Amino acid sequence: MKKFLITLAALFALPIAAAAQSTFVYSAASGVSLLTGTPATATATGQARLPNFSGAGTLGVTETGVTGSPSGCAISLAYQQNNATTPSAAVFAQSFTPSTGTQTFAVAPSSPSGDNYVATYTCATYPTAGALNVSFSPLATASADPCSSSAKSSVAISQASAGTVQLVALSTGKKVYVCGVTDGSAGTTPSISLEYGTGSSCATGTAELTGAVPFTSGSAINIGSGAGTVAAAPTGNAVCALTVGNGHYGVLSYVQQ
Repeated sequence: MKKFLITLAALFALPIAAAAQSTFVYSAASGVSLLTGTPATATATGQARLPNFSGAGTLGVTETGVTGSPSGCAISLAYQQNNATTPSAAVFAQSFTPSTGTQTFAVAPSSPSGDNYVATYTCATYPTAGALNVSFSPLATASADPCSSSAKSSVAISQASAGTVQLVALSTGKKVYVCGVTDGSAGTTPSISLEYGTGSSCATGTAELTGAVPFTSGSAINIGSGAGTVAAAPTGNAVCALTVGNGHYGVLSYVQQ
């Protein structure tokens, strides 16, 4: 028994495996680091979780030891809706000339919210030496997530057969913020994904809001808690559900503003 207790204690003393550690840097107070000590001599990409899911704020670029005559340099920012999906097209791009010191830029993205920011640094002509740090700090007022600060609406998910159905119609000049989804199905290998677009059933300009989320037949899934934005469609777009497997029934909660 004594030997067992010693072995158990030793087990709990082991360090956590590196694979379980997050690759994201969190700091809602000071912002997040996108690139740290990155050579300024070549293209570089970095990512970080967005505080409060807001993409509006300040981009900070600090360069050290820059030499040469760099030109045509820029940092672009794209949303990644979770850490396993392909980033969106760039929602913001800032041109700048690397030089030793710190530069700050206001970030006003074409779409205001996402899970992560992916930053890409490029130049037409790169510096011959140097390093740069890139950070993002959200606006102090950006924490007013529509899903947590506005009255929510809901719409039923009710599909007898698999396919695409419009859940929230577009409204000119307004965005749809998805706050939560509950869906159940007894169909074969069911899954649900959200997409946006214009036209009938989002058929024009169709793009994914989520990947296909699979679940076990005869069960239900919940996406989001309803207290914060899960995904947001660009202004003037409808939100649709694409289902696989017959008999999908549930509810989507949202804010449109």
